[in-house]
Amino acid sequence: MQGIKPVAARSRLVPCLAWGYLVFVMATWLAVFLGGDRWWPATVFLFSPRWFVSLPLMVMVPLAAWANRRSLMPLFAAAVIIFGPLMGLCLPLPQAKSVPGPVLRVLTCNVQTGDFNAAALSALIRDSGADIVALQECPPEFRIALPREWQSVQDGELVVLARYPLQKSGSLQALHPPHQWPRTCLLQCVITVPWGKVAFNTVHLPSPRYGLQTILDRTTLFSLSRKGLLIEETAHRKRVAREAQRAVAQSPLPVIVAGDFNMPADSTIYRDVWGRYANAFSEKGTGYGRTEFASMRGIKVGVRIDHILAGNGLGIRVCETGPDVGSDHLPLIADIGGHR
Repeated sequence: MQGIKPVAARSRLVPCLAWGYLVFVMATWLAVFLGGDRWWPATVFLFSPRWFVSLPLMVMVPLAAWANRRSLMPLFAAAVIIFGPLMGLCLPLPQAKSVPGPVLRVLTCNVQTGDFNAAALSALIRDSGADIVALQECPPEFRIALPREWQSVQDGELVVLARYPLQKSGSLQALHPPHQWPRTCLLQCVITVPWGKVAFNTVHLPSPRYGLQTILDRTTLFSLSRKGLLIEETAHRKRVAREAQRAVAQSPLPVIVAGDFNMPADSTIYRDVWGRYANAFSEKGTGYGRTEFASMRGIKVGVRIDHILAGNGLGIRVCETGPDVGSDHLPLIADIGGHR
């Protein structure tokens, strides 16, 4: 009889732990979705390696299999949430039929202030069949080998390249902390493609990197006394994003926005400001689509902060990340055309 009590205790304890873990995972997911870029702890997690939440599964799954197999059900549900929406998994829905009509292939990449392989990028542009290329963090002396008929426009560190006639239509500058002088965060062009004119925009919005680096501490994990910079930085990023979107929205033409938004698609700023546009990878990409890989206080973090958006009658056909070209960002490539 004395041996029965520990067995009964295990049978009661393991389900409690499993269901409690599921509740924790769901609460974390909701906190990120509702509070990311709105509440500073959720903002930290928004840009963190979210797979950390799955670590308890390494202990709990074997424990449940040994002590109470019914507890595997909530653990499975927790795993689906973690590796699905919490980590940003994209699985495109099957399309009934493709929309006929011309397609533009768009490629965007942050080239890390010239710290990239120019030959690899040039080969990617050629081999991918790109029609329009948006580059961010380009040095003033930026040069790349392109076919003779291609045209280019550069404003600050933003560059647009196209195989079609290209004309600059506007730009916007903003501070990118900790830099002391404004930098171009939006470059607007009108591109005359075979089937008409398209308003093409490339962006490089302010980064949360410095606020995140300030608040993270190797010893205490978080330094709450330094959260002010992250809060100020988040408010600044939202203001700049709204200014950029207002400038983009002024054009009645079919519109494409491509570049380094410095925010994932589940950011509240992204959803509030850019949610009206079709996100290429969200709609047609497969997987997590991480485009930047950075080290945050020694922790390697991959996030999907580069996006290609379409609006005013344009829709997405295909989207995928490209190969490494030497930058800390991966290229993003999408086919755009037809109607949503």
